[in-house]
Amino acid sequence: MMKLGGWIVMLVSLVLFVTLFGFETSVSPILENVGISINSSITTVEGITVDTEGSTFWSWMFGTEGFLVALGVSGLVAIGLFGKGYDPSLVYAPFLVALSLAFISTFVGVITEVAKYGQVWMSLITSFIFGVLAVGFVFSAIGYFGGRQ
Repeated sequence: MMKLGGWIVMLVSLVLFVTLFGFETSVSPILENVGISINSSITTVEGITVDTEGSTFWSWMFGTEGFLVALGVSGLVAIGLFGKGYDPSLVYAPFLVALSLAFISTFVGVITEVAKYGQVWMSLITSFIFGVLAVGFVFSAIGYFGGRQ
């Protein structure tokens, strides 16, 4: 069985790949905040525009709020260095939940687009592919939190 880290890399790559194809996923607003906008009506590379310095994330990160967050995170890291009595799986759990929600959103977006063609077999094949990936990810997460990885 593949380890959880491999599943995370594979699913994040899949979600970004499908988003760059122009499917509506939950990652699209995040990419727009970073400054990457995808115009799905243009089928060439010109449909992707990148303006990171003009994005809201850039202005937030290098504004007052970003400085305060960086200061707070560095303080938490310093406290964490002295108190190592936490379970690292508590840090991974919110990230895994967010990745699961992004994967489900991607699955729904792709199935919605495939269903527009009206071909049942295409929907079944797509559902099978995403279903197998979801089951593998769930089993790997269970193995990780169960202490078998």
